[in-house]
Amino acid sequence: MLVSAVLALSVAGPPTDGLTVLVTGATGGTGRLLYSYLKADSRIKAVRALVYGSGSGSPEAHQHAAEALNCSACDSTEGIFYGDVSVPASLTTAFEGIDSVAITVGAPPGSNTSQQKSIEFIGVENQAKALVANGAAGKHVTLCSSMATTNPKPLPFMGGPILFWKLNAEAFLGASGIPSAIIKPCGIEGRYGRGGKQLLVGHDDELAVRGAISREDVAAVMAEAVALRSSPLRFDLCIGSGPATTDLPALLDEAFYPWQE
Repeated sequence: MLVSAVLALSVAGPPTDGLTVLVTGATGGTGRLLYSYLKADSRIKAVRALVYGSGSGSPEAHQHAAEALNCSACDSTEGIFYGDVSVPASLTTAFEGIDSVAITVGAPPGSNTSQQKSIEFIGVENQAKALVANGAAGKHVTLCSSMATTNPKPLPFMGGPILFWKLNAEAFLGASGIPSAIIKPCGIEGRYGRGGKQLLVGHDDELAVRGAISREDVAAVMAEAVALRSSPLRFDLCIGSGPATTDLPALLDEAFYPWQE
């Protein structure tokens, strides 16, 4: 039964009438950019957002969504939903009828180990399960993770212990059979905006880090992976000193291992 389910996942194509995508962590620094890029992409039929909150959202959550996502009612009529990735029951409505989930949820600064585990690892498991709750065929996950997960004792400036939970989330997705693209940026504090830099891809933390990539470029690469439904893909992403990268589909092709081509 497991083999047949995985085969069904691997051969399922995108819906012919366009993709319906849910961005989780949509009011975060990367999530709000990804949400706006997908909204502007003609390959995407509909874009939803999951904002941290409960029920239909508090006034504060609605205000936060309005500022980040340029919504008016900021409710389900506009594809805006409220939930907590560590609480599976809160995800059901937002995930109904979607083809793809783009995960940009991250534990907040100062969070403890328990919070990091519940958001970065268990939260990814919960989102994947919600995605396939009504059938696995045709589903896809794009996850924003991080470089430096090959270091068993990463220093705080590299991410610290949270990278352990990010790595576990990556391993879960890889074993789940759900087609996925896992994007592992180097530091995302770059302030140069979208485009204008050479983008480099690699594996196993072998890329030479010459500076921080911008959130805009991370979101742009994620948006392309969502639209192309790239899978199975897991790669490091950073900037170089060469000519600016303008062909994102070619960049994603380069990110596959040679034997996957």
